[in-house]
Amino acid sequence: MAEESTQKKQDEPVQSEFDENDMKPVPKLVMLRAERDSLINDLVRDKAKEDPRYCFAAFADMSACQQEHGMIAGLWKCAKQNERFKLCMQWAFYNEKLRDQCKEEYVNKRKDYAKQNRERDEENQIRLRVVNEWMRREIDGEHKREPHQGTDAK
Repeated sequence: MAEESTQKKQDEPVQSEFDENDMKPVPKLVMLRAERDSLINDLVRDKAKEDPRYCFAAFADMSACQQEHGMIAGLWKCAKQNERFKLCMQWAFYNEKLRDQCKEEYVNKRKDYAKQNRERDEENQIRLRVVNEWMRREIDGEHKREPHQGTDAK
């Protein structure tokens, strides 16, 4: 009887716990509000200004106009270029592709910094152990070198 029940268990296919209908959505990257609202926006702004695929041309036009007319006069004489640049930057801030690219770049930088900090902490722990071992040896060596105070020399 026992052999039959083990035979039936071996013949039955193993049921997976995976259920396609009960799948939960994959969570997006968890970021602090400061990271999401400030740091990512800074990356988006910098990338939009520097990358020719985004707002580099508008930024270059506005900068050239302001250099030609000066900073103060450029405020009203370069209004058209400034408006074009502002519209381009607004578009860039809401461009999901650029935003996702900047988030990925930020997360990779954050991982690299965390790795560097872990390595630095491990190096510091090793240095601390070496120094502690050296100090312990020095203290033990001093105790061995000191003459006993309780003996009388006659």
